[in-house]
Amino acid sequence: MPPYQPRGVSFGMADYHELTNLHLAILGILWQRREATVAEIHEALEPRIRVSRKTVATLLSRLEQRGLVRHRSERNGNVFTTAVRRRTVLVARLAAMLEAVFDSPLRPVAPHAVESREVRPGDVARLRQLLRKAERDLGKRA
Repeated sequence: MPPYQPRGVSFGMADYHELTNLHLAILGILWQRREATVAEIHEALEPRIRVSRKTVATLLSRLEQRGLVRHRSERNGNVFTTAVRRRTVLVARLAAMLEAVFDSPLRPVAPHAVESREVRPGDVARLRQLLRKAERDLGKRA
């Protein structure tokens, strides 16, 4: 079965909606630090998530294959940086979540539009409509 792809939402080449919490934690460390080695990322994850260095290295390799991180080689190992903005990932994930929850296609308000500040007429109104629907749905359950 192919991965879930929300109708009407284009995320470019990367599958932002398929990122796991561990992927997001790794990206979060890179967004915060701007760059880090496998050992530094592992050390930063350790208090919250038990994961081996080998797993961190494997996940970074997969993130790089997906175009989300890149690396440069140095004497002490590879240094990783993000290749995508935090805002791009967050907006794409939010759009996919809203569509999945409310079964309603979103036009791509997402990454490119938000980054270039070219939100089209109706995009904000559509998001407000979805949020009002969510409030109504929550009110019915209370």
